[in-house]
Amino acid sequence: MPDELVGAGSGDVVRAGSGDVVRAESGDRVRAESDELVRAESVTKVFRSRAGEVRAVDDVTLTVHRGETLGLVGESGSGKSTMARLMMGLQKPTSGRVSFDGRDLSTLPARELRELRPRMQMVFQNPYGSLLPHFSAIGNVMEPLRLHERGDKESRRTKALELLDLVGINTGHAELYPRQFSGGQQQRIAIARALALEPDLLVCDEPTSSLDVSIQAQILELFTDLRDRLGLSFLFISHNLAVVERLADRVAVMNKGRLVEQNTTEALFNSPQDDYTRQLLSAVLPIRQT
Repeated sequence: MPDELVGAGSGDVVRAGSGDVVRAESGDRVRAESDELVRAESVTKVFRSRAGEVRAVDDVTLTVHRGETLGLVGESGSGKSTMARLMMGLQKPTSGRVSFDGRDLSTLPARELRELRPRMQMVFQNPYGSLLPHFSAIGNVMEPLRLHERGDKESRRTKALELLDLVGINTGHAELYPRQFSGGQQQRIAIARALALEPDLLVCDEPTSSLDVSIQAQILELFTDLRDRLGLSFLFISHNLAVVERLADRVAVMNKGRLVEQNTTEALFNSPQDDYTRQLLSAVLPIRQT
């Protein structure tokens, strides 16, 4: 995997959530700011209710570079899904800023934000719940093209068939409905739909957690192939470090809303610096050894 590091100036790498600095080994390349696709800077998100305040994300700085896969891991309730919504501009931070391709998402007019939306798409945990049940497989993939007025009906159909083929769905089954596919096939259809608008960033929120381990491996292989062929950037969210290890260039670890550690995948797995990271690593699934 590429050995990109989180830049902290002068070739250093800061372990998130602490003042510690991990020195970049000779030959490692620190990404330039011009390489940033999406960046969250000192982002905090507070949810308020009658019961009080919940600080779901607490002063997090995180970057996804062009062509990079960043794994974002942590247990349920750690804030990683909220962080994903913030980085897509689906929620506004209480403080801090999120920029996409250098543009501050929280200050963009609604029209400009809508124009930017096709460049960032999401794949969800439950494929059946995210697909339109009364639309066929091809209908689901065509729908974002229709909503964004991309081409005529025939060109949309042609593109949808190409995408279904790309993700490994038999195009002879394109007219079948989601319930007629297995869970792994449903997720492939959801991925094809996410690719329809040719995004730069694909945010994957626990996309394999509802699948059998053998199917997880197939979907991860598909993501790797898509990244290599299409040059996509990924924000890959999971509670399972073993799954992230297969795909990510770098890994960021969240705990109780805070970013406790981030590093290259190899460095984080070989020499975790935070006790919470060590705890997650001790619970990895057997998929890591397959």
